[in-house]
Amino acid sequence: MKAVDLFSGWGGFTLGAEAAGVEVVWAANHWPLAVETHKRNHPNVAHECQDLRQADWTRLPRYELLLASPACQGHSQASQPKRRLYHNTMRATAWAVVDCAEVTAPRAIIVENVPDFRRWKLYPQWRSALEALGYTLSESLQRATWHGVPQRRERLFVVATRGRAFEFPEAPATPEPAFGPCIDWQAPGWRSVSHTTVMAQARIAKGRANCGPTFLSQHVTGHPGVPLTEAIRTITCKDQWIIVDGGVYRPLTLREYARAQSFPETFTWSEPVSRADAVRGIGNAIPPRMARSIVTAVAARASSDTVTARGAA
Repeated sequence: MKAVDLFSGWGGFTLGAEAAGVEVVWAANHWPLAVETHKRNHPNVAHECQDLRQADWTRLPRYELLLASPACQGHSQASQPKRRLYHNTMRATAWAVVDCAEVTAPRAIIVENVPDFRRWKLYPQWRSALEALGYTLSESLQRATWHGVPQRRERLFVVATRGRAFEFPEAPATPEPAFGPCIDWQAPGWRSVSHTTVMAQARIAKGRANCGPTFLSQHVTGHPGVPLTEAIRTITCKDQWIIVDGGVYRPLTLREYARAQSFPETFTWSEPVSRADAVRGIGNAIPPRMARSIVTAVAARASSDTVTARGAA
């Protein structure tokens, strides 16, 4: 099966699809750094750097599975109210999925976004547009830890298929992965807790009381801390996480952020790249292991339907 990856970012969806045995033949994003990073890790994929609302879908290679992660800005609770006009524009990127599907008619579509995507006032119309193209839609909130990712990240998946509705696999009854093994204890950058701000010291003290001497904390007022025996909480595009070890602390390394998203150790990004851009790229990605699970199930369903259709013929 072949796929295209819209809003491909740093390639989490592509990595997951490839791990599921699907060949990604085309990927696009509007951010040049994201396209460069994707190309660096997937040199055999055709790439486009453009606003996908202006795409000429007739130029796409033949494929069967459409993968898409439209912009979550404006849907997420973390969105900034002062950027309302920008967020209104970003919400409209979801229509690129409908435009692409109308022109190319893939066998199946997988759309990933934040849970609040369903609160978009045009979400019913967006669903209806895909249904008008002959698709049956199913949706499910999925937690990254269910798929072996050491992060409690919840995302909405919408799967559009021909015929009967897609059934999402049930959440496995297995312990969530701990973030502890992701830590590189030899990484530099440790600082004394006593040299940070009063507010940060209070936050760290709270985390120490809840979790013991070694834990994760976030630059959020009143953050309770996260034990290393648990999964880290949601990684965003903001550089907010630190590791505390007794009287010292440091920010997470970029590789630790990538591990929190289940990116493989072989995944690389261009150097030099600003830390802010790297965290943004990693944080905006879909965890590859999460993508692999969903793509595997959808691809198996699509293959089964093809076999059934051939048998009936």
